[in-house]
Amino acid sequence: MSFLRPKVMVPPPPPVPEEPAKADYEKAAALAGEAEATERRKRRGRGSTIVAGQLGETSTSMSSTGGTPTLLG
Repeated sequence: MSFLRPKVMVPPPPPVPEEPAKADYEKAAALAGEAEATERRKRRGRGSTIVAGQLGETSTSMSSTGGTPTLLG
């Protein structure tokens, strides 16, 4: 019973977006490289981690026990 259904107007498909310029790819690659270098500079090793207790004071148990600092000490 197609004569009882209203006609559906389908809009035309959107136009195809333009291809980005080569300079855009180079700029994006430069920004990605810079972000990666910044992230690598932020990373620190285990020795730079401050071991603190619940109240925020630095652990002094290392000097009394002579061992390495732990989160339990």
